[in-house]
Amino acid sequence: MGPVNETSIPDAFLAAISARDFDRLAECLAPSAHARLLLPRGPEVQSGREDIVHRFQGWFAAGSDFSALATSHEPVGLRHRLTWRLRMRRNLQAPEIVEQVAFVDVGPDGISAIDLLCSGFMPDEAGSSCAVHSATRRTA
Repeated sequence: MGPVNETSIPDAFLAAISARDFDRLAECLAPSAHARLLLPRGPEVQSGREDIVHRFQGWFAAGSDFSALATSHEPVGLRHRLTWRLRMRRNLQAPEIVEQVAFVDVGPDGISAIDLLCSGFMPDEAGSSCAVHSATRRTA
């Protein structure tokens, strides 16, 4: 991943999600990272780099027509607020949109903690004609 600092790790994390590059996603996480995930079906906890990456793969790896509609990164005190909105098709069905918001802690080994809220996969009301492929990045 090259030289990193506390700001570039969250940006690399967003780039990895946007590209579905799960090896790069793993490089952004500390080996002992933990994630608290608030999902539509209820809370979940994942511990360790491999388990967290496996969870993201379960959500995003198999989808087709995948695109990142928007991403953002803003510092919040010592934490970082990351957001991403993705569009994809799962199981060759109608397009869906999912948005996730995460507050992350970054340490010397990478992201050490993730507190994530997920919208769930929602029908894309704009239909298959939605051609939004730009990503936004805001920093304070």
